[in-house]
Amino acid sequence: MYASLALTILLRENALKIEDIKLGTGEMVQQFDVVEALYTGSLMSGKVFDSNMNTGKPLQFQVGVGQVIKGWDQGFIGFKVNGERALTIPAALAYGDRAMGEAIPANSDLKFTIKLLRILPAAKVNIITPGTGETIKLGQFLECKFSIKLPSGKEIADPSKISTLQISRKVKPWVNQSIGGIKIGEKRKVVIPYQMAYGEKGVPPNDQGDVKAGSQIPPKSDLTIEVE
Repeated sequence: MYASLALTILLRENALKIEDIKLGTGEMVQQFDVVEALYTGSLMSGKVFDSNMNTGKPLQFQVGVGQVIKGWDQGFIGFKVNGERALTIPAALAYGDRAMGEAIPANSDLKFTIKLLRILPAAKVNIITPGTGETIKLGQFLECKFSIKLPSGKEIADPSKISTLQISRKVKPWVNQSIGGIKIGEKRKVVIPYQMAYGEKGVPPNDQGDVKAGSQIPPKSDLTIEVE
């Protein structure tokens, strides 16, 4: 049905192969986006080892930080919402020489059929002062001054303190979005939508005995961050 729309990208022999089965009509995935997707994974023999297509529970992950196999991190870039994509992933970009239980033997090439449901709201980055040094890379540590303000203007971080941050799968997605691509010497202002911050509930009160602390972060609070 979608043969006329099929697009195949073969980077090199034994490399990731991307086939757009159905072109999406929504936003395009970029590095550090948080996405939700349905998928079916199979061995090259056609044997299915995992699927959430009929569970009603999409997989949510952040692209480009190592939360999933390398073939997925690479294969989601440029994927549009409402699209369907097939990824043929060589073992080197999947699980390599590791066996994953009895389902996936060692050194297995894998194939996934994926439907991209949505991209969650992302941080809006405005560069105030361009940097002149090298760009931070995945896994590197960055020393910076970090300010976080609520919509009321209240500061909830110490902007005079030097903080150490890292682009990593272990931190909250908005941290990766705030510092992703930053260069040494750069200053930027970042607005984090509440959906990517502390959500509908915010951070509840942290009362100390009879002293009412009040809500640290109110519900549906966007965060304004400055990083230097």
